[in-house]
Amino acid sequence: MNSLSLPLDQFRLANGLSVLFHHSPDSPVVAVEVMYHVGSKNEQPGLTGLAHLFEHMMFKGSEHVQDGEHFRRLQEMGAEVNGSTTEDRTNYYEVLPSDQLETALFLEADRMGRLLPALTDLKLQNQRDVVKNERRQSYENQPYGLAQETISAAVFPAGHPYSWPVIGSMRDLDNATLDDLRKFFRRFYAPGNAVVTIGGHFDPPEARALVEKYFGDIPAEGSPSLPVFPSWEHAPAQHITLHDNVALPRVYLVWRSAAWFTDDDIILDVATDILGAGKNSRLHKALVIEEQLAQSVSAYQHGLECDGKLVVVATARKGVRPGHLLAALRKHIDDFITHGLSSRELQKSLNIKESELVLGLDAVRDRVHRCSLFHTLTGSALNVHRYFERFQRLDPGNVRSRTASFLECEPVILEVLPRESS
Repeated sequence: MNSLSLPLDQFRLANGLSVLFHHSPDSPVVAVEVMYHVGSKNEQPGLTGLAHLFEHMMFKGSEHVQDGEHFRRLQEMGAEVNGSTTEDRTNYYEVLPSDQLETALFLEADRMGRLLPALTDLKLQNQRDVVKNERRQSYENQPYGLAQETISAAVFPAGHPYSWPVIGSMRDLDNATLDDLRKFFRRFYAPGNAVVTIGGHFDPPEARALVEKYFGDIPAEGSPSLPVFPSWEHAPAQHITLHDNVALPRVYLVWRSAAWFTDDDIILDVATDILGAGKNSRLHKALVIEEQLAQSVSAYQHGLECDGKLVVVATARKGVRPGHLLAALRKHIDDFITHGLSSRELQKSLNIKESELVLGLDAVRDRVHRCSLFHTLTGSALNVHRYFERFQRLDPGNVRSRTASFLECEPVILEVLPRESS
């Protein structure tokens, strides 16, 4: 994988801030990403949704940047700007002309070190309403939108840091106070809990001086630590029925699985590719084309930093009973557990993985994000170089046996059924 290795320099400021440089002088732009090691898993029951709410608050101005100025200044120069929150991390990024690097670093540093003076109850209320509306659109009023929230609550024990949705609950969003946000910010939005990654066309010595200038005097506050995770055990078998405003029934089979970047995560990623990734997968060919029971079917391994879940999902064809579709799904999954996979299927999956990796590192923005992610969740950005090597060590026998150790347990089953008309 030497052809996919990324040039990477790294250093740390005195206040604990990690800095990564991916110098790519042929790029026409520079990309900047600040990733904080905080997501919804760092919240507590009763205070869910704060990580995602903060993603919104970080664009509402800081001590030296007025509300709306962050977007305005960057978009006027044609920059791409955004942020996102997951269970494990929050990131903010800009892709902009190379001669505007200093602007991006100033804006990011001001909100890292000087956001609190600009926090107000009015901004909190405004962004709380935005997030609540986002929850309505993406969860409550979206067909099948409550499925993942229901699954997470069933697969992970009550109080488990992955048992609630990233967006939080309506009640917790309503109850969040300005003091809650201040405490959350001081704990997690600290230099020692962040990495600044710069990639593309820039001068490394000049960039280092700018990072020192804007981030170096931010106090080394915060005391983040991983939340407490209950002892691992398979999720208890459950069969849940959820009535929703949908046209066709959908069936989910879900197993608690493995954390991201572990050996089992790699194995389950390959197994779910073979089972349900794309039109050439086993489940698609069997259930969509041959038996014509499903309109669509997919399978995926969702590895998180400290845990994971494996999901198989199928939407029934019109007139097909959910129970019939469920029985067919289980039959084909059992066949995979019993007979495993061929060397040809394994190689095909590895080819897909290599192609995805190459394409996923094509743009400088994607390379910067990949480096930030591996640094944050694995402890070293250099692990990006070793990612695909782990797939190459697999063989059909260990893929079958390790996958069977998870799938032989009874899954959580969720049926999403059309709501009966009154």
